[in-house]
Amino acid sequence: MQIHLGGLPQTNRFGHELAQAVGDGAIIALNGTLGAGKTTLVKAVGKGLGVVEVINSPTFTMLNEYHSGRLSLFHLDLYRGGETGETIDLSMLAMELDEVVDQSSLVMIEWPQYFLVEGESYLADRDYLEISLDLVKQGDLLHRVGGSQEGPAEKVLQETYEAENPIKDGTGEARIANLVGHGPQSSQVIRRLRSALPDMVI
Repeated sequence: MQIHLGGLPQTNRFGHELAQAVGDGAIIALNGTLGAGKTTLVKAVGKGLGVVEVINSPTFTMLNEYHSGRLSLFHLDLYRGGETGETIDLSMLAMELDEVVDQSSLVMIEWPQYFLVEGESYLADRDYLEISLDLVKQGDLLHRVGGSQEGPAEKVLQETYEAENPIKDGTGEARIANLVGHGPQSSQVIRRLRSALPDMVI
């Protein structure tokens, strides 16, 4: 399923509904280039969970924990695990995560492709929701938002992208969130989001 995020208000709405849709022990893997909006989405989900602390990207610590919301939020940023050239053994991080995460938690992982333990993905054989964020550039074609409707199937997305006046950190630029469920729990989350956000579904 694809969701159209026209800017920060839509990203915040998506994050809020995502926070309501996930259940205990959920895992969300966030893909996207630098500036794609991964941390912005984590902040929106945290707000939806009721987290009161300031959520910052754990680029150097790789793991931040927030326990004030409906679910404990564990936020991982594994950029250092593959993009900086550093050699980092993530087996200890995996062990730490397994020890602290319980059923009353949500784990959100940025750069999940680098979460390898002894050469295998940490997410292998786990139920997780994969969300890939892609920037929409002026002139890109976008399938009609709001589900199946009569009429043209595509439109040019110009009204949501201001190439000459981008908002700092890209939070005002349009994005597409592509959601893939890897298991029954994450697939159920997608179904809930489809019902909650019909006007944003592409």
